[in-house]
Amino acid sequence: MNDLALQFAELEIRVSELHTALEFVTNQRNDYKDLADSLFKELEACKVHLREAHALVSRLRVHIQQGIEL
Repeated sequence: MNDLALQFAELEIRVSELHTALEFVTNQRNDYKDLADSLFKELEACKVHLREAHALVSRLRVHIQQGIEL
């Protein structure tokens, strides 16, 4: 009976450790998901900025080709 109680106590400790590890991994996953969402938003903003810059460069090229003074 003593061996059984000892095994049970060891299993309780292991379950507690696993629960703590799961909590840590879950928090890390959530942090990484938040970071990924933030980076995705930043990437989308960069894409918009790049499209605007491309349009501006295109307009400037047309002006230069037409000899329009800037």
